[in-house]
Amino acid sequence: MNILEFMQNISTQVYLRGDVIFREGDPHDGSMYCIMSGMFAVTKRTPDGTQEVIKGLGPGEFFGELSLLTRRPRAMTLSVVSANARVGILRDDQFEKLARINTHFLFQLTKSTVEKLHRAEARLTELDKMLEEIKKEEEK
Repeated sequence: MNILEFMQNISTQVYLRGDVIFREGDPHDGSMYCIMSGMFAVTKRTPDGTQEVIKGLGPGEFFGELSLLTRRPRAMTLSVVSANARVGILRDDQFEKLARINTHFLFQLTKSTVEKLHRAEARLTELDKMLEEIKKEEEK
């Protein structure tokens, strides 16, 4: 059972290509989202102000859980890249209720979130290696 199966009975919202669900830096709104259909781009602002695509997300994947759990501003921008998309929206109170009654839901959420953190750590390691190579080239 994945997160999508837990979220079948919650409210949904339809978005169109180009719609932005939230922007990097937006305050948390007490919601996490599960993609029912469509494709999304996860982007992050670079130092020069452009948006860099970090990855794509599709059906069965979710986003916004870190902000929901930490109450911190959104870390990235999420926008629709398919012609349309539908997401399930799990609000704070629904999340707390589901977490209390369904430990398997929490396990799946934790597992998925840890996988995201591992991917982020691998990307940071990759960037560190690139920086080291640049420094070596500059020293020559």
